Amino acid sequence: MSDSIADSNAVALTLLKINECFLYRIPPMQTSDGHRAELWGLEKPIATCSLTIARRGNELFVDFLAERPKKNAPGLEKYIFAQAQVAVDLKNPSHSIEHWVIPVVDSSRYFAVRISKSGREALIGCGFRERSDAVNFRFSIEDYINSLKREMKANELRQRFEESLEVSGEENEEMLPMPKSSLSLKEGEKIHINIKGKKVSRSPRPKKAPNKFGLTGLKKPPPPPPMNSVTAGDDDNDEWGDFVG
Repeated sequence: MSDSIADSNAVALTLLKINECFLYRIPPMQTSDGHRAELWGLEKPIATCSLTIARRGNELFVDFLAERPKKNAPGLEKYIFAQAQVAVDLKNPSHSIEHWVIPVVDSSRYFAVRISKSGREALIGCGFRERSDAVNFRFSIEDYINSLKREMKANELRQRFEESLEVSGEENEEMLPMPKSSLSLKEGEKIHINIKGKKVSRSPRPKKAPNKFGLTGLKKPPPPPPMNSVTAGDDDNDEWGDFVG
């Protein structure tokens, strides 16, 4: 039931680490309501481990790590005591997250986890001392499911976009090229343009006759005033009036 951590060489995205959790053997489920942690013998766990949740590709790995003495060396080493390999398929209801991780009905800090090794599966009880560790464990599982949903939606949008590009490309190939038309006139050809519209007839404006100076539109100047005529008799009287013969 154990494997060395060094045997796992795949690149993984670590989602959660918890320093302490407890593992239990689970008796057969007695009712259809669900698993009950009070029947697990909580005072006698089979192992006290640390927990790591990591994602590799579309799979989620829940590793329960225990410690053991190193071979031919002082100190302790961690090894995988049990592992749950979760592979949720959103299009297949039988591959939902509840197949691998099942909350119990009588506590929020305990879960039934389906572990696997060499093609064999078994349910094991998992519990946390701190309630916050149980909340983080549940949130990490939900985050994995939500990321799968986002990626599936993105793949569907990308597939639709690629299909639309293929359809538009086929339509362009089916369209025949339009013949080129020449707009130049051949020798001897004429273009006739008919412009429809009402004709407005206007009577010609009479022209003014030019005056003797060749100017039109100017009035003649008024005649000069008459000059007073002086008679000869009057002049004689004026000049010789003082001498009387």
